[in-house]
Amino acid sequence: MKRKINFYFDFLSPYSYVAWTWVRAHDYDFTYTPVSIPSIISHYGTLGPAQIKPKRNYLFKDLLRYTKMNNIPFTSPKNLPFNSLYALRLALAEVAGESQKEVIDAIFRAGWEHGLDIGSDDVLREILAQKGLSVDELFAKMEAREARIHLKNNISKALEQDLFGVPSFLVDEEIFWGNDSIKYLEMYLAGSDPLDHEKYQTFLSKHEF
Repeated sequence: MKRKINFYFDFLSPYSYVAWTWVRAHDYDFTYTPVSIPSIISHYGTLGPAQIKPKRNYLFKDLLRYTKMNNIPFTSPKNLPFNSLYALRLALAEVAGESQKEVIDAIFRAGWEHGLDIGSDDVLREILAQKGLSVDELFAKMEAREARIHLKNNISKALEQDLFGVPSFLVDEEIFWGNDSIKYLEMYLAGSDPLDHEKYQTFLSKHEF
């Protein structure tokens, strides 16, 4: 039986896009869960990577190296940062239904492959129409109060599970954070997790705060 993997992402996050290129290529039992990373960062009272200039500049170099080495098309959306809330609500399972994976893929590609403004509802309408999706129906659901509630619930549940960033993968009760954790996720799924649980508990007991 396939293990269930909850993939948390925000279209605002370039590493979420890079992780998505791995997700869409594999047939694990995924649940796709959009969350607002600014809301999560605010909860912990920390700064986002883009708010720390040296870190932002380093991460762009890292992304350019990684995508070049792995033949992943990569650019940046027309506006960065942008308001991703419309895109996130369109990507909700409760809004997109059976088209969820297609909606997510279309939005990620539009922004991070083609450099479009995926914070614009007009652009979102256009890219979804190009996929032959029912744009008016999707937007009607996205603009409804229920969609806002579902997105807030996603964020609340993520925080309850101690999620602190995206992309994140939740399997059982184990969190794998960041695109670079995918190799450990795969090992965990294969039953060969290198984590020394006893040593981990010792570290926690020594450094409680």
